[in-house]
Amino acid sequence: MYDVMLDKATLWVDEPPRRKRKLDTQPPPQIVDYSLPTSFSDSDEEEIDPVEREKYRKQVVESVGTNLQLRSVQKANDEYASFTMYYITVEVMDPFNNDSPVSFQTSVWDAATKSNASSRFITNVCRIKGTQKETSLWEHDAVDEFYQDDISWLEYDALTGSDQLQYYEVKESDMRDNEWLHIYAEVVMFSKWATDLSAYLPVKMKRVVVQTREDVESSMKLRSKNATFYMSFTACGGLECRGIIRRTTDGRPQHMSFQVKCWIDN
Repeated sequence: MYDVMLDKATLWVDEPPRRKRKLDTQPPPQIVDYSLPTSFSDSDEEEIDPVEREKYRKQVVESVGTNLQLRSVQKANDEYASFTMYYITVEVMDPFNNDSPVSFQTSVWDAATKSNASSRFITNVCRIKGTQKETSLWEHDAVDEFYQDDISWLEYDALTGSDQLQYYEVKESDMRDNEWLHIYAEVVMFSKWATDLSAYLPVKMKRVVVQTREDVESSMKLRSKNATFYMSFTACGGLECRGIIRRTTDGRPQHMSFQVKCWIDN
């Protein structure tokens, strides 16, 4: 049984990209808090670029563990410095709560513009309008040190080696029950092209492995606030992709960071 598991793991984990590509081994520079406001403007509604609309949709879907569904974008404002901050108000509904529409607010920091590393998106505000106070800025040093190193693809013995308790291979039933994993696949592709992804959707998930600390039960790893997701999937049109998303928090309400990398294998 062990040999079969090892062979199975090795076929996927140690599979080299079909193209000759070198992984970026340079660790990302530390994210620094910058003195930007986190308040929402009352300015008139602005026309929204399709690329930015895609970012906003992903942030809503991953909102505070709820099952909110996006109906429309109501307002979007942005501020440019050495990086970009977006302030977005959208209308969402909860299908398990009489489909009643509510306004949802989020501010998204496109942090990779500053760090010049793997793509990174950070929320400082993520709330149903009027339900929570606005929070302070992202605190990089408060992130669990286990998740502060650079992200890279799985080691060949990750699923069978001495650290195997850190990993959970997601079952097909879990993939069906957690549709947001498909959204993560979209985020992976978006980090590569930052464009309209409609030509590549839907994606077909092939395999997902989640990594957390060892003391997190396998059944809870998918919902852990801090986790690294390794996924392989096929985009519409036959594009074979591998990607990593590291999801972390700094322990403050409404705060979440997504660090993302993508490889194309054909």
